[in-house]
Amino acid sequence: MKSLYQNPKFAKYWNERAGNTGEIYKRLILDPLMLKTVGSLTDKVILELGCGNGYLGPMFLTQKPKKLILMDISKYNLQFAKEKCNDPKIIFLEQDATRKWRVDSNSIDVVYSNMMLNEVDNIKTPIKETFRVLKKGGIFIFSVTHPSWDLFIFAQEKAGKKSNKVQGLGNYFRRGFTKFIMGTDSKTNPTLSEKFGKELFKELFKVEHYQRPLSDYFNQLIEIGFSVRKILEPELTKQLLEESPRFSEYKDHPVGLIFYAIK
Repeated sequence: MKSLYQNPKFAKYWNERAGNTGEIYKRLILDPLMLKTVGSLTDKVILELGCGNGYLGPMFLTQKPKKLILMDISKYNLQFAKEKCNDPKIIFLEQDATRKWRVDSNSIDVVYSNMMLNEVDNIKTPIKETFRVLKKGGIFIFSVTHPSWDLFIFAQEKAGKKSNKVQGLGNYFRRGFTKFIMGTDSKTNPTLSEKFGKELFKELFKVEHYQRPLSDYFNQLIEIGFSVRKILEPELTKQLLEESPRFSEYKDHPVGLIFYAIK
């Protein structure tokens, strides 16, 4: 597996864009709902799959877990994560999620993953490895881009409106590689493109994105042995729309999809 986050310049850009709280959609929509669904993390062993720049690390620590593993394919992401929360309870693990993890079987209480599985072609291995490392009754909660969001972008293109967010989408049942375009400024950090170079955005800042129907996630979880307890499709909130009006384009359908599963 290769990831754009392994590029040091992109990792630096992403760290500045996500900051200490994560991007606004994660901060206001995904993380509050996912953390509420999981419940107490006190004395739990947590593994964050695809921790990015580690913005969630301090939040996890406030719940007094027994141990926290921040896992990512990018050593540069992990360096930024260490700057945010270098605590004795934390293990920083550089790991390709699509290969066998260097984590003991039956050792984890919660695997938490935010918008990572939609960036890999092979979801079978990370789901299988999650099942292996979780204790009996352990929780796997993860979010991905909702397939209906991909379909919305594709439908717009079919109607003649070229997308500035994703390149290469097909119909709902298409499975395959596309590119998610990160080449825009963040409202909270409007000078990013100037700082990192507008020309570089044209080619460098296009993140791996894999299109697949919802059933691919669900069926893979079931086949490996998980019990899927909830599928959540969060609505956009008034606060998000006020703080980031660009999301108003997506207010009629979900942007993210959350799975809550038990071993």
